[in-house]
Amino acid sequence: MKSVFAFMTSFAAVLLVTAIVRGAILSRDERVEFVPASKQPRSHNHSTPEFNEAPPADNRAAPPESPVKPAEAVELGNDTDPVSGVKLGSAPAMLVHKSWRIGFESEANGRKFDKNPMRYYARLSLEPTTDGRLLKVDGSSFEKALASECPIMGGEIDPDGEVFIFHRGFKIYFCCWSGCPDEFLADAKKHYAHYGLVERDGKLVRK
Repeated sequence: MKSVFAFMTSFAAVLLVTAIVRGAILSRDERVEFVPASKQPRSHNHSTPEFNEAPPADNRAAPPESPVKPAEAVELGNDTDPVSGVKLGSAPAMLVHKSWRIGFESEANGRKFDKNPMRYYARLSLEPTTDGRLLKVDGSSFEKALASECPIMGGEIDPDGEVFIFHRGFKIYFCCWSGCPDEFLADAKKHYAHYGLVERDGKLVRK
């Protein structure tokens, strides 16, 4: 009888120890380590933006702006090539320059004109303005405005030459075509006195 009681006591002790060990194992497996929010990995799910994050940009292309229709070119009606002086035929080469359609004997002459158009304006009775426009004028009504030397480069001026532009009723002469007219037009008022001219009541007149 004593042996049976001892066996049962031992068996109960084994069961108790087993239960304690099993509970400890289960408790360890269920324990979760706390990770601060600053160290938690960011989610890669982009379906919902995080708080305070800007929504994804709309990458669709913006609709194109309405094209601005350029001003239609006006026929200048020149009957001679301003580069060669040759009378134009029935089918001249045409070049659009500052809203004017200008005729040339050949495309080569048109390209030559385009490299330095200022030197040919007077031959076409065109007046370049200080604001970039190009006016058709009657060149025969313009007076000569001469100086002892070119105010831009200081070179000698030929009073009977063709190095001049039409400007507000006067033919303004220069020593060459190497940028002198362009620099004059950039600040024309600064050079008027050099040609004996003055602006009075909105007009350019002689002193």
